[in-house]
Amino acid sequence: MNSSFTAHRVCFVAAPLTARTGVYRSARELVSEARRVGLDWSLVLGISRHAKGKPPLDDPPWITEIATEPRGLGGIKELRSTLLSMPMVSSSEVVVSLIPQTDMALSLTNLRWVAYLRGLPWPDKGEASEVRRRLWRGLERQALKQASGIWATTPMLRDHANLSREVPIVPAGLAPVIRSWDGTGARDRVVWAARYDTDKNPLLFLDAMRGSNLRGVMYGSGPLEAELRRLAPPNVEVAGWVDSSRIWEGALAYAGTSFREAFGRSAVEAAMSGIPVVLANSFGAAPLIVREDAFRKRFVLPPDDPSAWAEAFSDLAGDTVLRERFSDHVAENGAKLTVAESVAAISAALDDRGWRSTV
Repeated sequence: MNSSFTAHRVCFVAAPLTARTGVYRSARELVSEARRVGLDWSLVLGISRHAKGKPPLDDPPWITEIATEPRGLGGIKELRSTLLSMPMVSSSEVVVSLIPQTDMALSLTNLRWVAYLRGLPWPDKGEASEVRRRLWRGLERQALKQASGIWATTPMLRDHANLSREVPIVPAGLAPVIRSWDGTGARDRVVWAARYDTDKNPLLFLDAMRGSNLRGVMYGSGPLEAELRRLAPPNVEVAGWVDSSRIWEGALAYAGTSFREAFGRSAVEAAMSGIPVVLANSFGAAPLIVREDAFRKRFVLPPDDPSAWAEAFSDLAGDTVLRERFSDHVAENGAKLTVAESVAAISAALDDRGWRSTV
């Protein structure tokens, strides 16, 4: 075991999940890396039966998938009972929750738990009815009062959540991705990869691509899929769910259009791969990936200006020198955002006396 890490027995929980994408993949990578360095961490993933994709065939005993559905307050109480019945959860020194519904379930227990905010924990304006938004916000704020600690992945997320208690920054990270492109050679394919939902702002991508000589492809799943297929211009394919290994094949750029994105896993994957990124200025990872002011002005953009996005895509397609320089820039910065660094940051947060004094 890495001698700089304390051997806390920790269980991470994310339930219910409706897709095997961001949190699902990141949680698996995080706990796998922790086990690699000798830490006693485990993981429970609650997956909806409607989730696309399949789990690995050979999961180790410290990763468990259970069937759970997002069913309101009844589902939260049921999740509480399920988690308490699992020795992996109940025997841990601390449980780390990765999504709001898990926060709510754990708040009904006597377990020691930390809420690890990886996205705004309630719907933002325009993402749900005002009644539902207020109810969700009230329930989650009440749940967070019961947490032994709260962490956030980025300062942007912490500020947006605007909680009354101290929230340390505990960065997220990814398993390293091998760089696959250096910006040389002509490409014309702009990739959008996220959940097909309002907060991901997919209509901006359609507007930016409309009339362009470039091709667009949108990977994902979600409630807006049928609408996006109906509205997409001829040069944009709404491709649905694909394995993550296929997303960056032949990509000129990644478009991250979200109105809010606490971190942005796809953006970091693209950067590690050497794929230039064009990101909304609401992306938590944007200042970590795009560090030079000159690049930031051209490729970190408002989430409501399709013409600026269209110009950014066109510039990357037409300017070889710019494309190669920006590819080098994002690859260098993306390589620093690894899951190993995240494990170290979480271990340090678990060792923090301020956290332990609240238990």
